[in-house]
Amino acid sequence: MNLRRLEYFLAVVEEGSVSLAARRLHMTQPPLSQAIQALEREVGTELLQRLPRGVEPTAAGRLLAEQGRDLLRWSERVGESVQRIGQGLGGRLRIACVPSISWSLLPPLLKRFRVEAPEVEVLLSDPQPLRVLNLVADGGADVGFIAPTDTASVAAAYPSLVVEPLAEMPLGLVTPLDREQAGGPVDAAAFAQDAWIIPEAVPGFPGLAELADELWRREGFRPARVQYVSTLQTTLPLVAAGIGVGLMPMDLVGPFTPGVRIAEVAGGVAPLRPALIRSAQMRPSPALERFLGVVSAAFGATGPEAV
Repeated sequence: MNLRRLEYFLAVVEEGSVSLAARRLHMTQPPLSQAIQALEREVGTELLQRLPRGVEPTAAGRLLAEQGRDLLRWSERVGESVQRIGQGLGGRLRIACVPSISWSLLPPLLKRFRVEAPEVEVLLSDPQPLRVLNLVADGGADVGFIAPTDTASVAAAYPSLVVEPLAEMPLGLVTPLDREQAGGPVDAAAFAQDAWIIPEAVPGFPGLAELADELWRREGFRPARVQYVSTLQTTLPLVAAGIGVGLMPMDLVGPFTPGVRIAEVAGGVAPLRPALIRSAQMRPSPALERFLGVVSAAFGATGPEAV
């Protein structure tokens, strides 16, 4: 149904006169009468009954007038929604993010994005790193966040993705709170007899397991025991229980993390290098473009590594 003709028809019904409706619509009477006749042909029935003075709707016209007003209101809402989605102010944003970033870097970004686009529905998942990469590559997520040790190798392995490095994520040694430590950086070799709790290596994805191996080689020891866990977040409760020590991003351990403390490692340890990933083949949605603007404002132009 032609919505413009419907709008004209409702004006005629409300005014009870074609001439008055034409004046209200700022048009002449002949084209308005023609529009009403075209609407009647469109619906296949007479909508207005001509009276000696003015017009009144037929039974079919009364039904159209009642439901037509709802139709126009609905069309206006649809138009507004489409416009907001086109501006990145509505719609949906699907984010796949590894836990180390969802606990630290992501919340401030989402808070800022919420201010700019409060009507965008944000769907957040926290799968394993390779799953994040595959979700974005396959279109199951609009954007992803990973925390490898080397973004260039990830970009080379996934040529269908754009990899945009963010700020570095420094690592420290997390130990039980009751384990006595001197102030300042700690000597990793002093914990050689402890169990080290480390996220298991992910084939094809350089991460904490590789950094731990590098640290042990540099310091000339191998821990008495290495306990591999499936995810980084599993490390904290095990360390708090006194089961071992582990490497952890410094930002993830704070005054409100019970039972553990974290310190810099003497001699340093290579950081994780968080990165935003998105498809290089699919055009970003308006909501994603707006979110990318928020990320860019937070971290600056990083120069995407697209292969």
